[in-house]
Parts: sequence; structure tokens; C-alpha cells
Amino acid sequence: MLNKTAASGKGQFGDLTDDLLRHVLSFLPAADALQTCVLDTRWRDLWRRTTDLLLVFDETSFPSSGRFKQLVKLFIHLRGNSPLDKCKIVACVDDEEGCTYTNTMLLIKYALKCQVKELLLSVAVEDDDTVYDPIILDAPLISQHLKLLHLEQVNLKFSALNFSRCPVLEDLKMQRCGIDGRRISSKSLKRLCISDFCYFPEDFHVRIFAPGLISLQLDGFNGLTPSLEYMPFLEIAYVGLRDECYDFCRSNRQDCEFDDCGCHAYPVGEGVLLHGLSNAVNLELIVIATKLLELRDEL
Repeated sequence: MLNKTAASGKGQFGDLTDDLLRHVLSFLPAADALQTCVLDTRWRDLWRRTTDLLLVFDETSFPSSGRFKQLVKLFIHLRGNSPLDKCKIVACVDDEEGCTYTNTMLLIKYALKCQVKELLLSVAVEDDDTVYDPIILDAPLISQHLKLLHLEQVNLKFSALNFSRCPVLEDLKMQRCGIDGRRISSKSLKRLCISDFCYFPEDFHVRIFAPGLISLQLDGFNGLTPSLEYMPFLEIAYVGLRDECYDFCRSNRQDCEFDDCGCHAYPVGEGVLLHGLSNAVNLELIVIATKLLELRDEL
């Protein structure tokens, strides 16, 4: 059998379909998948047309930022703008020159240019528990095709929290993210998850404007509890409040005695949380004892 296969020139994978080979390539980091180009012309074309990409750029694979920069340019040049269904970018941004950060942003823009539908962005985790700086998004994402966005250890600044230029975005998940802006907004969003020690500001309530939301998970965050605007289609909501939520106000009224409380910016009687959750069909609200008084007057 081996002699027959070798004589045919097909190799071990010669009988597999192109779709199956592309599926196999989707599990390989881009640096490894790129090396299949040297096998033959068939593999080169397969790599270019794969619709799932895993882009892992860490210090283990690329000890120098210059090497990372070279690969990014080569990768984009060889692959072109072939459409993407899913793209996962894992990078570290701890280099002094900011090269890794610059090229990470270049890859994000490239994925959006390839009409990616699912984009996952996170920071690399090393075996020695090295903690890298978070990726910073300081400009809005622009895409007519992006449906799912998963961010892990990403700091979002001001305009990056406005998803109005992603009109078909339906799923947004944030984990260990910093939220540095006054409003998260998206008319198309249906599912929102903010969990695993995300950081909200301590001097004002971030407003969440997502009128089409049907599912909400808000749990395990630091800072002031966000203010939820009216969500008429909300079906399922899970909200967990702990001591890390730095809310001072117990009445949510403009005559609050705490000058730092974000409730001063909102009309009298508008609840920080419960106003937005009022239409939820299935609501799970987890509140520790010290938080009960803060919600009492909202009820």
C-alpha cells in the first residue's frame, strides 16, 4: 500500500478531499499552516482558501518583534483577501517598541477586510504565568459581516465601545476586559456576556444601550455597576453583584450624599439595573447581603 501511494505521488493525504484538508489546517497555528505551502501547489492553495484561521503570536514562537513583523507581512501577502468564517488572534503586547501591538491591530483589520464572521481576540498566556499587557482597542470596529466578537484581556477605549458600524453583530463576549468609556452601544446585539473580572470605571455608571438584547450575563466585575437602558426583548438575564461593585448610592436619587456616585447623571427614579431588566422572562439575580440595601429603593 505504501509503495503504491508513493508511486502515485499523492502522499498520505492524497485521497482526502480539499474540504477535509482545509478543516485540518484550521486547527494549526498560522505559522505551522504556512509551512505546508512547501509540500506542493495543492497545499499552497488549500492554505490560502481556509476559512478558519488560528493566529498565535507569542514570545515562545517569535522571540523577536522583528520576526513577528516579517511573518505578519508574509502571511497577508500570501493569503490575500480570501473570505474568513472564523479568526482567532492570540498575541502578546509586552515589547517596548510596540511592534507586536501594531501588527496585532494590522491582523484585526485584515480579518475584518476578509469579511470575518467570528473574531476572537486574546492575549497569550505563558507557562511561567507571565502576565502580558492587555491589547488596547481605541477605534471602532468596522464590518458589515462580523456576527460574533469574543474579547479576552482587551481594554476598550471610548469609541471602541460603539458597535454601530458592525450592523449584524449579534454576540459580544468580554472576559478580563477594561471598559473605559461612558456607553456600550449596539442596536443589532442579541447576546451580551461580561464576565471574569472585567473592569468598569469607578466614578460613573457605564450605560449599556442594546435594545435588541435577548440574553444578558453580567457577572464578576469591578467598578460601578453599569446602567442598563430599556431592553424590551430581553428573555434571559444573569446578574451577579459582589463587594467588588463599588456602588455607593442606596437610593439612586439626585440628592445622593456621595459626590462620586454616578447616579447624579440620571433622572430621579431610574434604576441602575432593574429598569433594563424589567422585561426579562427568566431572571437570575445573585446579590450578596451588603448589596441588598442598594437595590431596595429601585424596587
